[in-house]
Amino acid sequence: MKRQVDELQSGKSKIALDLDKKLQSGYNGYVPPEFETEIDTVAVPKTDQQIEDFFQKYVVSRKPCKIDGVPDDISFLQKLKPSKIRDYLPSEEILTIEKKNEGGFGSGARRLKMSFGQFLDKIMEEKDTGLYLTTQYLEDDPNNGDYSTDEEEKDQVLEEDFETGSITFENLHDDFDDLEEEDDEVDKDDEESDDQEEYEIRVKELYQSPMTNLVNVVPETPKFLNYLIPQQINLWIGAAKPLADHSGDDSWLAKFDPNDPKGRLGLGRNVPGGGSSSGLHHDHADNLYVPVAGRKRFTLFAPCDAAKMYTVGDIRQFFPSGVIDYFNNKNAPLWRQLRDDGAIVAEVYKTLLTTSLDDELKNKYEELIDDDLKKQLRSRDVDARELDPPSFSTVPPSVVHLGDINNEKLRESITKAAGKLWPSFSGSHRISVDLKPGEMLYLPTGWFHEVTSYGNNDKSDKNVHVAANYWFIPPTGQSRQRVYLDDYWPNDYKITQRALSALRSQDLE
Repeated sequence: MKRQVDELQSGKSKIALDLDKKLQSGYNGYVPPEFETEIDTVAVPKTDQQIEDFFQKYVVSRKPCKIDGVPDDISFLQKLKPSKIRDYLPSEEILTIEKKNEGGFGSGARRLKMSFGQFLDKIMEEKDTGLYLTTQYLEDDPNNGDYSTDEEEKDQVLEEDFETGSITFENLHDDFDDLEEEDDEVDKDDEESDDQEEYEIRVKELYQSPMTNLVNVVPETPKFLNYLIPQQINLWIGAAKPLADHSGDDSWLAKFDPNDPKGRLGLGRNVPGGGSSSGLHHDHADNLYVPVAGRKRFTLFAPCDAAKMYTVGDIRQFFPSGVIDYFNNKNAPLWRQLRDDGAIVAEVYKTLLTTSLDDELKNKYEELIDDDLKKQLRSRDVDARELDPPSFSTVPPSVVHLGDINNEKLRESITKAAGKLWPSFSGSHRISVDLKPGEMLYLPTGWFHEVTSYGNNDKSDKNVHVAANYWFIPPTGQSRQRVYLDDYWPNDYKITQRALSALRSQDLE
């Protein structure tokens, strides 16, 4: 039996090595030159030359950097500190809140319903470190009446007769009533089959709740990155002990089990020394991360090290932009094929079918669209809450931070066990970044990152950490004049811009 296990492990290692060579050769972006590399720190670009230099050195080169300062045009974000946030965001809005799972966050597997005010009370007054406000998935929207939770969580869902009268779109319906009149003034060549519902969805998808309430004060993109198309603007809020507080509960280390059937060594998503971990993963968009309160520790790995990250999903293709595409299989049953700018291939082909195509190309596109639809239909019975996204690493956060485990004997045992399960991980080069309010992180698509969040000693913040971020469509061009190599995303973004313009012009009347 042991021989069979060893042979299986040896086979997996060979596959990982072959994939690693392929990814290394297919990536032209920046790679940390040392095992521990310091990140570049730059000032906020202001002049056109500084903006061009930033574009070439970091955006085109796919190189992360720390930015010292926050630009004036998004300085409003700094007002969202724990002690002030209720002044700007409505307490009545119902949100889905991620619950700590196996000692950390990130998978989105366990989500609860509560009002924003109740959530703030729990983390600030009750000091609950087991809750986290993250991206609000449209399919999980608790305001649509379809939200449900696991049986074991029902006692933790806050069942009240929520009033949503002050929530953004309850009040914004009137703002869209005159859209048809306004559309008549739009250039007919640019006109899409937009309607009120489409506009509402567009705005809410870009400004994720509760940020939807700040459409008129937070720009859809900072000026120094306005050549990139924004995908989402998010708010992240949780609670954890301060970074300097070394009294974190490390009792979970006693659960270490080299034979853990879940393959996590019994360590779950915990991190040594306290703090709350996001889990090691990558995104499919460029990221501008803006801390508002508390501290953040990012540990970064280049996209070309994806094979060393031992992802949940099986990698299908790797693009120079940093976008990583996965196979649709049992490890990623909801996955839809992507292209190099993160667009879903089937959705792109649907738009191309409205243009003039020869029969061969038309048949090819229709076949792929049909195959994509069949996979979506098959995935309807899949409970995605039980699965980590394919972009997550199976390497536990504690293994990322082995050096922080104080018990030398235990650290050596975990290191040995990790070396058997994830033998290539120790050979990946990393960048460690500490972020505080007044700083930002630019992180290109595909960079793996584990984020540990900490509170601080400010009594008014009560150990609550807050951050906002912008996600952008990954660029594929080499100049600011042509950041994207076709019109798919620019044309798509025009609809969002019309929705924002209509909403903002109505609010000015």
